[in-house]
Amino acid sequence: MTAYISTDIAAAPLLWVMPLSLYLLTWVLVFQSRPLLPHRWMLVAQPFAIVGIIALLADSDSNLLLLNLAAHLLAFFVIAMASHGELARQRPAAAHLTTFYLALSAGGMVGGLFAGLIAPFAFSWVAEYPILLVLAALCRPIAKVGWQRRDHLFWAVAVALGLALLMPGLVFGWLPRAGTSNAVLTAIIAVALASIVLMRRPFRAAFAIAIAVAMIRLYPADEARMQTVRSFFGVHKIYDTPDGVYRVLMHGTTVHGAQKLTDAEGKALTGRPQPLTYYHAKSPMAEIIRAVRSRKQAMRVAVIGLGSGSLACYFEPGEEWRFFEIDPAIVDIARDHPRFGFVGACAPDVPIVLGDARLTLAREPDHHYDLIIIDAYSSDAIPIHLATREAMAVYKSKLKPDGIVTLHISNMYLALDNVAVGIAGANGMKTWVYDDSNEDDNDDEYIYSSDVAISASKAEDLGELALNKNWKLAAPDASQRVWTDDYSNLIGAIAKRFAWPSLSLWAR
Repeated sequence: MTAYISTDIAAAPLLWVMPLSLYLLTWVLVFQSRPLLPHRWMLVAQPFAIVGIIALLADSDSNLLLLNLAAHLLAFFVIAMASHGELARQRPAAAHLTTFYLALSAGGMVGGLFAGLIAPFAFSWVAEYPILLVLAALCRPIAKVGWQRRDHLFWAVAVALGLALLMPGLVFGWLPRAGTSNAVLTAIIAVALASIVLMRRPFRAAFAIAIAVAMIRLYPADEARMQTVRSFFGVHKIYDTPDGVYRVLMHGTTVHGAQKLTDAEGKALTGRPQPLTYYHAKSPMAEIIRAVRSRKQAMRVAVIGLGSGSLACYFEPGEEWRFFEIDPAIVDIARDHPRFGFVGACAPDVPIVLGDARLTLAREPDHHYDLIIIDAYSSDAIPIHLATREAMAVYKSKLKPDGIVTLHISNMYLALDNVAVGIAGANGMKTWVYDDSNEDDNDDEYIYSSDVAISASKAEDLGELALNKNWKLAAPDASQRVWTDDYSNLIGAIAKRFAWPSLSLWAR
């Protein structure tokens, strides 16, 4: 459940705390001598919670993030209460409690191994979430009814109905077109509702739930199939817009790149792709590259974070570029020309160093690069070890004396400008932050404004950017503690991002 909400709903920092807290709370409640929430109530509510999640999975409105999050958390709480309540109801006599609790711990370990290690490599999407909905139905108490002759008829009809619903998608790859998705959604919810009637027979209910979740995967609510690539670092989604004009890469709920595929007449574009999203021609990232190039004709550039490879299209012959990326799945996506053509068309031979950039960059020659771009903060879950005083010291050691460090700090939930200024100041560098008040988004064409900070030893190192009024010199905030490898303050960054006065103390 944590994996799903952090990739498909909101990849917000510290979001994992909520489902973990609810999970632990259910253990406290079910093992009370007199539970506040009777177990029989939870067993009655559990089928409705499962159907509610199925409905959300089938047709989740991305504009109602908080409502969707609350609904998933509530349903999760009810399902966990019912399952853990069964464990509490069936606990053995005191003489066997050691074995009982050992079994519970072993079960938690197996579940953790499955969700944390096996699932990311076994599935290309968060399949373990709907799988566990099926298993939750099997955790219900089985009604004491014997096998009856009519059970043969039930399973024959159920299997036939399941095949009829799934075969078009499984065999023929059928996809509902505009106007028919509502019919598919109705069928999914109808099958899910049938599971409520069958909850006294858990195997039948689980079968109905399995059919419903399989239909969700086979017949998505949108009109275009979404390709998902999963790794240890999350689920990457690749999809084409309904009009076929753009191809988009998303990590969780954050867009990490987009490429225009066709022109206004619908003809396929060829040649060198045009960078979009945060890297368009008028973006601050593009301004920085042009400014450094005007001073360094054969500049050397290190980029931490590959994404779809958009920045590769700023490479020019005679220059030395090197990308550093931790996720092998992202490297495969960026280099796979049918998916995205930036690297293949603009810099097919550019080196891509795989591994933790803090470690791999440290092995590069000292005083080698004219420009280092840190483009790993734009996801909503940032790698903190790349935003510390010690990390900036590594970047500075790899720069030439007049080199520049660029930090892309666009983030939906965190204000990172003070962090960038602080870690640079702690290393004797000055920082200029881009003022995007005059920059307009054009979401329809995947052109976004961005928050960018540049750090250098002196103003002269900025070249023409020193005269650009959009770049404002920022002084370190003496009241804010500098982030180090031993200290960071996500809550303070969140409070500053949303200007919460009640949490102002945390911003210090």
